[in-house]
Amino acid sequence: MLLGTATACVLLSGCVGVSGGDAPEVDPAKIVDGYDCLAPDLIDWAYPPHSASAPDPEHPYAPDAGRVPDGFTPTTAERCDVMTNLGDAQGVSVTAVTFAGDLAPLLAALAEPDDDDSNVACTADLELVPPLWLVDAAGKAINAHYPVDACHKTKPGARDALAALPVVDTTTLQ
Repeated sequence: MLLGTATACVLLSGCVGVSGGDAPEVDPAKIVDGYDCLAPDLIDWAYPPHSASAPDPEHPYAPDAGRVPDGFTPTTAERCDVMTNLGDAQGVSVTAVTFAGDLAPLLAALAEPDDDDSNVACTADLELVPPLWLVDAAGKAINAHYPVDACHKTKPGARDALAALPVVDTTTLQ
């Protein structure tokens, strides 16, 4: 009985936090000339440590992920899906998945505040979150911040909003 009660308490307490609360504010994203799914700082977990130390001039570091800035009106979303290919000499490929349509639900989900992370018990698992760029009609782009819960895992709203959008293109990059 005591073991069951303790287990229930642990399971029910994992990642229950206060929405917003004292979580630090995330700055607006920097608007850049275009998106780059091969920016080394976005996919550095997939490369050996020496690979990300000197980026290729064609693929500079991406700006930090941030909130959608006021006045920025995206027309597409680009998710950078990283895949490790163990049998391939290249080792890593990135698929740029282009979403279009009504981005309003996605923008609303991305505008959610991060949850306060004080006084919560969390699971010790790793979430690999694909980078997300928002691109406007002129090709300008931002590296979008996914709102996170008290355990620093992405809230489901952005993922669900992306899943509801039609995929209009996919491009695999090596």
